[in-house]
Amino acid sequence: MLGVDTDCVGLMTAVPMTQLVAHREEGDGIWVEGFATVGVTNAVRAGEPVRRVQDKPGGAAAGTINLILVTNGCLAVSAMVGAVQVATESKTAVLRDHAIPSCTGLAGATGTGTDAVVVASAIRGKGPWHPYAGTHTEIGSMIGRVVAECLLQGLTLAAQWVDRARI
Repeated sequence: MLGVDTDCVGLMTAVPMTQLVAHREEGDGIWVEGFATVGVTNAVRAGEPVRRVQDKPGGAAAGTINLILVTNGCLAVSAMVGAVQVATESKTAVLRDHAIPSCTGLAGATGTGTDAVVVASAIRGKGPWHPYAGTHTEIGSMIGRVVAECLLQGLTLAAQWVDRARI
């Protein structure tokens, strides 16, 4: 076996791990750290019709956005949901701000067909308690900034990766 603990999460990506990006925000005893791999060759706009592209059902070439968020804050279940929502909103905003197109040719990709978000927080009683983590909370605001910075760094690396693949 690989010696991997059974209580773990694994994410799949075609993005080389040399392109893993990280960013951390901290303040008032709370920190949020994000890790991301960013590939957008599989980009889509939420709600667009499912299409066959390049003879592959449901998508184009490999490409995904994987986000892992870690915090010393103890997040309630409702805060975990809020964290995923804020991460998704932040990711989508960066993609839209940078005019990333869908792999189907439509404008305004909101993500990829294979994106994943993982949130890990302190165990209850072991960190600052957060019943919510939406955009109107300090921790939610930190999550939004962390994800945005990871996406910005990741998009730069993704463009370089695609350019090298074309050579």
